[in-house]
Amino acid sequence: MPKNLSQKSSFRLFLWGLLLIPFATLADAVLDAVLFNEGSIQEQLFSPTNHELAIRTLFSIFILAAIYLGMHYLANIAQKEGTLRQSNMDLGLARQDLEEFNDDVLRQLRNTSAELATSVELLKSQCNHDLDEKTQFFVENVCNTSDRLNEQLETTLALTELSFGEPRREQIKLDKLALDIVDELNNTQPDRQIEFKIQPWLTAWSDPKMLRHVIYNLFSNAMDFIPQTRQGQIEFGMFHRNTQKVFFVRDNGTGFSEAQSKRLFDTFRDNLQDYELPKGTIKLASARRTIHRHGGQIWAEGIQDAGGTIFFTYNSA
Repeated sequence: MPKNLSQKSSFRLFLWGLLLIPFATLADAVLDAVLFNEGSIQEQLFSPTNHELAIRTLFSIFILAAIYLGMHYLANIAQKEGTLRQSNMDLGLARQDLEEFNDDVLRQLRNTSAELATSVELLKSQCNHDLDEKTQFFVENVCNTSDRLNEQLETTLALTELSFGEPRREQIKLDKLALDIVDELNNTQPDRQIEFKIQPWLTAWSDPKMLRHVIYNLFSNAMDFIPQTRQGQIEFGMFHRNTQKVFFVRDNGTGFSEAQSKRLFDTFRDNLQDYELPKGTIKLASARRTIHRHGGQIWAEGIQDAGGTIFFTYNSA
């Protein structure tokens, strides 16, 4: 089992202490011979007086006492490290169990919801012509509610399946990464007429997988805000706020109000309240979760019918 930091420090302290005792004896002999003219260095080393022996003994005792106190302090730290490590392991296992249970429950709910939706659709197709107008309205309402439940479960499952490993830091050419994402979006949606403006010479020290996931979702979300009939424009750039890099994705889409900007990243929105916003919420919700996972912030600013901008930062340390 590898030694922890405190155990290594205790061993180093013990070795340095053992080396310090002869060094202190030699230093005292040199000082007595050179500064105080109390014989030669050889006499101080091999024929010291009782007074000099007492002083050097006290020095040695002081050094040993300091070593003992230091090792005792580091031993306490080592014990706390072990307790903390075990607590982290227990917490990790508990979190893993909870995530697995949550995932199982969500999948069971999704399957049950799909069965319910299928049954209601069959009921509607078989008996709709025999039902009065009021009953048809209720059946249609059940169908819509079931569809909405399926969408919410699919969104929740998509968020829980996001992979969050240990961040891998490396230098990234963000302008090149953004252009690769633009090519991918153009290939998947060739009918969209959207001009992308990518700020050149953009670099970042971060996890490339994380930034690709965020930028892809923000570009795709910006496309959702731009009507099919409009000549779209999406801009990606960066500016400095104090010493921090702030990245942004700006579009000329339908925009949103200040009140809506606070609900834009909600995993589940009220479709009646925000009916003019894109119905898909997974893109911004997953981008927010990824950014927060990496110690950053994300927010939105926009004007109704005049486009919107998503800003984000991340912890590059």
